[in-house]
Amino acid sequence: MSVNELGKYLAWLVVPRAASAVLQRTYYQIFLPGANASPHPGTPTYRRDQRISYAVVIIGYLIYTTYTTVAGLVGQGNFYSFLGVPIDVDAKSVRRRFRNLSLLSHPDKGTGNEEVFIALKLASETLCSPVRRFAYDRFGMAALSWPEGKSQLHYVTRGIQASIPQYVVSFVVMVVLSLFRQSAFGSYWRFYALFAEFLIELHLITRTGLQEFVATYSPYPFTIRELIVLSRSLLISLSIATAQLGPILFPAPIEPSTKLVREQQDVMKTMIANLTKLTDAIDIEATSTFINQTQPFLLPPLPASKSEISTKAVGEPYFKHRLQQYLVDVRLRSRPEVREAIKRLATAREAEFERVRADRERT
Repeated sequence: MSVNELGKYLAWLVVPRAASAVLQRTYYQIFLPGANASPHPGTPTYRRDQRISYAVVIIGYLIYTTYTTVAGLVGQGNFYSFLGVPIDVDAKSVRRRFRNLSLLSHPDKGTGNEEVFIALKLASETLCSPVRRFAYDRFGMAALSWPEGKSQLHYVTRGIQASIPQYVVSFVVMVVLSLFRQSAFGSYWRFYALFAEFLIELHLITRTGLQEFVATYSPYPFTIRELIVLSRSLLISLSIATAQLGPILFPAPIEPSTKLVREQQDVMKTMIANLTKLTDAIDIEATSTFINQTQPFLLPPLPASKSEISTKAVGEPYFKHRLQQYLVDVRLRSRPEVREAIKRLATAREAEFERVRADRERT
């Protein structure tokens, strides 16, 4: 992993949040001008816009990092693009192409360029040798500096050994990024992506035919090594983007702190104690009221004579008998005709009282 790649991955810790804040502020200035029009920080609308701007920045930055990786590979070029030959070119076509290009850059020519001629010669010799071409396609320019191998298996073994330090550095970067994560969402997906990339690279360097398949859809002749670099950048960037975008799209419920829980428990205990005291007071008051209301039924008045005692009440509990009489009394009083009769009687008594008072005043 180069310094540029390391810096690009570490930029995921700083760039998205800073860019999302700028994007949200710019959006408010353009579409919601004025201090009262834009939502205030902390409001639900402001938090919603913050999540949307952060998601837009994450997706845009993911596309940007992928584009810069592809542009860097295309800009750097390879032996196929340098010679201007397709990825499935044969050795005979390579030699013919080299002869045509060398006529323009040979050092003996007045307009020749020795560095270009040496590069053309190296590219031609590499692509004409099946073993070295196999190594170059899978491990890039670094394979040309390795000791000459007699078989493809030798280069595969040497290439795997050379890739192990890169994966160790990538693993360390993943651990560092996990220490700065905002939540536990996606904390392990980075490591899954790194392991998946190792399997993809192992599959690509041991299989053939993928270059030709990609060449049918891409004008640029990607080598296996360039496809490995592209897939590694894409997987790592995608895992980091998922880890940062996950808590925004699927926020976890906020768990209160231990101190807050204890404070809430103390408040609840105080409220329960006050409620218990209130219910006890209500119970005492209700019991006292019930006793006072039912006292006339529990203590019967002394009858003036035996004839005042109802025959039906004999042998029955006195409380039950008096309560039945009270309910019958209330039911009778609630009837319309009884209320009308009581009203007429009260009116007649009031008129009689006025008549007697008037007679007394005249005398």
